[in-house]
Amino acid sequence: MKEPLVRFSVAIGGELLRRFDEYRERHRYPNRSEAVRGLMRAALIDEAVDDAAADAMGVVTLIYDHHAPRIAKRLTDVQHDHLDMVLTTTHVHLDHARCLEVILLRGRAAQVRRLADDLIGTKGVETGRLVLASAAPITEGHGHPHPHGHDHPHAH
Repeated sequence: MKEPLVRFSVAIGGELLRRFDEYRERHRYPNRSEAVRGLMRAALIDEAVDDAAADAMGVVTLIYDHHAPRIAKRLTDVQHDHLDMVLTTTHVHLDHARCLEVILLRGRAAQVRRLADDLIGTKGVETGRLVLASAAPITEGHGHPHPHGHDHPHAH
């Protein structure tokens, strides 16, 4: 069941409003409300994945020279050591020497970060980046798991 929208006011002006409107246009939000909702979701996702125990999805992008000694084997070995977290890998040839690898990970946020650091820090990787997202809905419930799988309302 979809909850009804609630209107609330925000007083803003000057340079901050001008820059916010530029942001909204640049990111193609149709109106200010959609832009505010987008920023709120992004803030809640950032907060959720700050919790080391949160269920998280990670997208790791790596660029490396495939001529670097044993780079492909090292990256594969790291992934094989974490089969429970590696969901899929996509490999793209960028040019004659360089490859892009995109690896989808799922696990506790701290574990995903650690594995991403291991991949990015592999000798021969030119650049690497991790993007984290919450694997749990950010707008449902009250934001933390219960150890025995139960859920109940309570104040925080």
